[in-house]
Amino acid sequence: MHNDAGSCLAYSPHDVEEAARAEDILRIATIGHRFPDDSVEREALRGTGIEVLFLGGLAKDTALERAAQAHAVLIGVSFSLNADDLKRLENCRAIVRYGVGVDNVDVRAAHSLGITVSNVPDYGIEEVATHALALLLLFARGLGTWAEAVRAGQWGSALPKVRLSRLSNTTLGIIGAGRIGRALLVRARPIWGRILVFDPWVSVDEIAAMGAEKASLEDLLADSDFVSIHVPLSDDTKGMISRERLQLLKRGAVLVNCSRGDVVDEKALQEYIGGGKIAGAGLDVFASEPPEPNGIASLPQVWPTPHVAWLSQESIRDLRYKAAEEAGCILLGKGPRHPISPA
Repeated sequence: MHNDAGSCLAYSPHDVEEAARAEDILRIATIGHRFPDDSVEREALRGTGIEVLFLGGLAKDTALERAAQAHAVLIGVSFSLNADDLKRLENCRAIVRYGVGVDNVDVRAAHSLGITVSNVPDYGIEEVATHALALLLLFARGLGTWAEAVRAGQWGSALPKVRLSRLSNTTLGIIGAGRIGRALLVRARPIWGRILVFDPWVSVDEIAAMGAEKASLEDLLADSDFVSIHVPLSDDTKGMISRERLQLLKRGAVLVNCSRGDVVDEKALQEYIGGGKIAGAGLDVFASEPPEPNGIASLPQVWPTPHVAWLSQESIRDLRYKAAEEAGCILLGKGPRHPISPA
């Protein structure tokens, strides 16, 4: 990424002078992350006169104490900011989440304090969609079962019986038609015979134009052989894949979740997989992270990954650059591009 005409940080010297008159020095603090330095953030803000306070390796109380002098905060997933935390950020005008979900920030409290909350919704779309597809195909072809069998010395008639279906004869259900859900749909369309999509904010015609069918959540769960979840965590989506809705799934269905663990009733999912109703699950996210030792991740029918669906060298750089750029845009009066509403 570069500070070109397409960037909100396509600033002019006048912009910087105006900001300097309002504040002696504009500062952005980075907290609650595990990045080794602030080189990418500094690159994104080069020439703006905005300083970066690298607080990523500090404990929360210490980080908040030092971030009180900052005018914007970039926050990772390791910290949460409640109303009391936000009051400690005396000079803060903007909070930008390193990532998509803002469930670790009290957005309503932030807005009441005059703090703009924003996120980075477009940094790891390709990676998450590809990760979800990989998990779906792992189960679709029984790859985990075959690998374990071969490692155990099984071959020929000794192999476990795995019932596989031609994917062109099966149905994939995608819950959520945002950026990632659509990216998965594009990748899955040549493979699955039928794709159902649940998203109350996307029209029937728009989904049809993507080569899929719009369905209610209940119909999608009842009709799909494979289900992939791609919704943000909110009051509306927390627990939306409940015990009752999991009961709607076909016997032998597979569930993949690369969104947030709390979207699914994890205990009910564990019971249904253990009892054989659901064939298995590919999970990159869990209600508690890391997952409990004897919880759902311990089941042999579950393929767990450690919340890394978004990960690549390119996505890390994009995330850091775009987060810093977003904060800079807000401080220079040119943003936000991705504001988060309290509603």
